[in-house]
Amino acid sequence: MNRVGVIDIGANSVKFMLTEVEEDGYFRIIDELTSSLRLCYDLLDGDEISDKKINETISTLKTFKSLCSVSGANEIIAVATDAFRFARNKDPFIQRIKEELGIDVVVLSAEEEVYYNYLGVINSIYFNNSLLVDIGGSSTHLAWIIDGDIKESVTLPIGTVNLTYKYNLQDRILKEDLEDSITHVQDQLNSLDWLKEGKFDSVIGVGGTLRSLGKINRLRTRYPFDISHNYIMSDLDVHDVYNLVKCKDLKLRRKVEGLSYERSDIIVGGLAIFSQIIDVVHNQSIIISGRGLREGIMYEYINTHTNPITDILDYSINGILESLNINKYHAKNVYWLSTELFEAFKPLHHLSNEYDHILKTAAMLHDCGINIDYYNHHKHTFYIILNSYFNGLTQKELLLSAAVAASHRNNSYHLPLPQFCSIINKLDLKIIAELGVIVRIAESLDRSLEGAVKKVNVIINDEDVTIQVSSQLDLDLEIRQALRCSCKFKEVYNKNLIVEKVEF
Repeated sequence: MNRVGVIDIGANSVKFMLTEVEEDGYFRIIDELTSSLRLCYDLLDGDEISDKKINETISTLKTFKSLCSVSGANEIIAVATDAFRFARNKDPFIQRIKEELGIDVVVLSAEEEVYYNYLGVINSIYFNNSLLVDIGGSSTHLAWIIDGDIKESVTLPIGTVNLTYKYNLQDRILKEDLEDSITHVQDQLNSLDWLKEGKFDSVIGVGGTLRSLGKINRLRTRYPFDISHNYIMSDLDVHDVYNLVKCKDLKLRRKVEGLSYERSDIIVGGLAIFSQIIDVVHNQSIIISGRGLREGIMYEYINTHTNPITDILDYSINGILESLNINKYHAKNVYWLSTELFEAFKPLHHLSNEYDHILKTAAMLHDCGINIDYYNHHKHTFYIILNSYFNGLTQKELLLSAAVAASHRNNSYHLPLPQFCSIINKLDLKIIAELGVIVRIAESLDRSLEGAVKKVNVIINDEDVTIQVSSQLDLDLEIRQALRCSCKFKEVYNKNLIVEKVEF
């Protein structure tokens, strides 16, 4: 295990992320800091970063390096984005950072910024055909990603800061100023034929502006999760938030729930850009990604130094299993048994394979609550899954996975689901019960933790479901444990449960 620090010197802020990387390549964030320095202010009317901003940046980087040293990080990856590309004095600035701090800063091209955002997204969200949008301080990156590859990309010279201060959008907004800014954005977008003609399944937003958009909407709608990654909005939600903030002056915007003090002056400019993009592509599905450039850098680091990531959900599950020191052999056996039973029970539950990710997550991590306390560990399992760093799961899938995993033990336990009624419905509750029984039976059939069951066969008739299991070992314990699910099985599937050992 080693620790790696990632520093992103951007147009609007300098960001730091400290990660812990396991031997198998799984990384988790253990610290994060952001300092709003607004380097691009100096480039609005000139081409040099001022000495004051340079000194503030050096001071901030010293703090970040100190955090790395104290935390035992043996490597720092530092990049600079759009603000540096336009600064005439970037080379002496970078040289000073090297001389004073010993940190090598790589100035990314626009194409490299797009690439790292792309890595951050494709390694954390499942999708086939989407438009990636990153609105920075002085530029906006657009990339059409289809079947895992970038088909088209462009960087536009408009961003939250330069648009805001060019058209006076930072405080009280005049109608003519806003209209002029929108016309300028439209002029930039109208030249992109592929953007107007592309048929995207969704728009995926990364960066601080779009994370703020998601947070404002979650609080405005009293959404039960405070998780930015893979949060799904509609185009109407985007326009509602945009209309909410553009009609307020700076003082009132600072009172908007979910909008940080540092971003309240530039949020209207950022959302003006994004709302126009949404109008051009006519897309109703907006996904906010909590993973972006810095995570993309870490995924490249992992693919270079360890085994490449082949499946993003497996990567997360295996990393959590390792971090929590969970019995992997037992977890894999429970998952195998769960999939066997899920397939065999299809005539009963009629669920498609779209629930594979939920079943896998619940089965593999059903015991993770033991790390808090064995007794009632299913309750702790619910909380841990719900608050873990997952790639690949939507927020609804995350909730269903946690609920299914927590169903693997006590019949009398009532899941704390009423608070999530805005996300799930009665059909989802039925599915949780059906999958929960499957995981509970599967866990019971590996109660000895030695993978005793080698084959499973299921016979379904009008009144009974018979699970036949085969093994060279004694299965009395497993069968007794599985039969403890009989009452719940009868309640959920309306059939009697029979478990017996046979020779295949």
